[in-house]
Amino acid sequence: MVFLEVLGLARMVLEVTALVITFLAFLISYKGYSVTKRPVFARLSFAFIFLSANFMLQFFSDIFNILEFFSLSYYSSVISSFFEMLGFFFIAVSHMIKVSQEHKIYSLLLALVIINPVVAFKTLSLYFIFYAILESLLSYSKVRSKNILLTVLGLTGFALNTLLTWISEFTFYPIILNFFALVFQTFGVIAFFVPIWIYYRSVR
Repeated sequence: MVFLEVLGLARMVLEVTALVITFLAFLISYKGYSVTKRPVFARLSFAFIFLSANFMLQFFSDIFNILEFFSLSYYSSVISSFFEMLGFFFIAVSHMIKVSQEHKIYSLLLALVIINPVVAFKTLSLYFIFYAILESLLSYSKVRSKNILLTVLGLTGFALNTLLTWISEFTFYPIILNFFALVFQTFGVIAFFVPIWIYYRSVR
C-alpha cells in the first residue's frame, strides 16, 4: 500500500515536471514563431500547449482520484487523452501526414470512442507518433543530424508512454504501467525539447 502511494506521488511529480518542460517548449516555439514567422514554430506551439494541457489534466485527474471524485478523475483523463492526441497530431503534421486515405480507421475509432474514449485517443496518438518516427528515421538516414536523432529519441519516448498507457486501460492495476509510461514521456519531452531549443537559437 505504501509502495503504491509513493508511486502515485512520484507520478504526480513527473507530471508537474513534464508540464513545466512542455510549457517552456511552448514559450520557445511561440517566441520562435514571433521572430521568424516560420510555420514549423507555429505547429510546435500548438503541439506543446496541447501537451501541457494534457499533463495539467493528468495531474488534476490524480488529485481528483485521491479526493475520491472518481467521475471528475475519469473525465479529466478522457480530456487529457484528447489533448495528448492533438499535441501529437501537430507534431506529426510537420511530416505532412496523410490521414485522409485511411477511411477504415474512422469507423473503428468511432466505435472505440463509444466504448472507451481514452483508448480511441491513445490509438490515434500512436498512429501519429509512429508515422512521425518513421519520417524522422528516413530524414536521419539522409542527413545524419544529431537534432533529428534527438527528435527520434523523443518521439520513441512518447510512443512507449502511449503504448503503456494504452495497455494499462486493459489491466486491473494500471498504476505501475502508468508510472513507467510517464517516465518515458518525461524522457521524450526532454529529448524533444533540446533540438527545438538548438533550432530556435540557430534562427534567431
